[in-house]
Amino acid sequence: MALWSEEKPSEDFYRVLAPDGSLVGEPPDLDDDELRALYWTLKQTRQYEERALRLQRSGEVSIISRSRGEEATPLGAAAALEPDDWCFPLYRQIPGLFYWGARMDRALAGLMGLEPETIDEHLPVEEGEEPAVNFSPVYVPLGANLPNTVGSALADKLNDRDTVSLTFVGDGSTSEGDFHEALNFAGVFDVPAVFVCQNNQWAISVPAHRQTASETFAQKGDAYGIPNERVDGNDVFAVYEKCKEAVDRARAGEGPTFVECVTYRIVEHNTADEPSVYRDEEQREYWLERDPVDRFEAYLLNEGVVDEADIEGIEAEIEELVDAAVSSARTVPDSAPEEMFSNHLRGESWNERHQRAELRRELDGENPFTDWTGEGFQ
Repeated sequence: MALWSEEKPSEDFYRVLAPDGSLVGEPPDLDDDELRALYWTLKQTRQYEERALRLQRSGEVSIISRSRGEEATPLGAAAALEPDDWCFPLYRQIPGLFYWGARMDRALAGLMGLEPETIDEHLPVEEGEEPAVNFSPVYVPLGANLPNTVGSALADKLNDRDTVSLTFVGDGSTSEGDFHEALNFAGVFDVPAVFVCQNNQWAISVPAHRQTASETFAQKGDAYGIPNERVDGNDVFAVYEKCKEAVDRARAGEGPTFVECVTYRIVEHNTADEPSVYRDEEQREYWLERDPVDRFEAYLLNEGVVDEADIEGIEAEIEELVDAAVSSARTVPDSAPEEMFSNHLRGESWNERHQRAELRRELDGENPFTDWTGEGFQ
């Protein structure tokens, strides 16, 4: 492993809020209500993810990927959108969904592995409850949403709509072919898209310096003729401002933008990971001092937008809402185990038959591995 001194990222990026919450640039033109909405979402995300972690530890949720320490990137980017725009998130952009009103109970029910149809039946979205921004289902396959976003943006361009499509890509996913194909297509056809690289510097155990020899990820946009920006991804103001400029540029017909947000994955990749195996505590401590929630809270306190009593009230209210969301999610009945095979393939494969037979035996109380020549194992 490279020395920690070799892994420190360059802070040659756009920044508005210093790590201590003081201003080093001009803040965006947001009123107090808009500032409180950003702060609320940051605090909501922290409490929601802590509860989801407890549910995972108790076995109600199988696996989660938290955004702790990098919440400012998905929040600032999503907040830059306008109603009717499109957002294609991955699995670490929950702050953006919450900002636009996605429901915690439905998100938790999804983490519990319940069927979307069953969730819709028991936790229906009433008229007027839908987020004003169109969000695609959360994607796990790396890079898959990049060409989807380009297709969405091209469709809007061909239909003379002024909506913008925005998506996220991790530092590791820039090594996927989808990344290069999508940016090349976007640049050639000048589509109204915004690509946000959430560079948290680790693709599971692979550090960013093993992904690319480029000085920055932002400069990869140069190869495709796409304007690019590099910002402090733990500064919600910096992310919002540069993504807002990119969204406005796309809406005005001036084409795509690639924004690299330099942040850090404070916690594990997901709850099946153990980061202490591949990175040291000194690196984590360096980034804890740059926490996006603490930074923004310090700014709001300094500006008098909130006080300590407000913070206590916000935290108490969110705790009640999270409690209610957990209770609501638990009302959704379990899905039939066989549904895990639905919508995977067109038709049926031999290994699916094999797995279905194993499942049937286990559900019937038999040892699924006693007969390897039975029905479904051929």
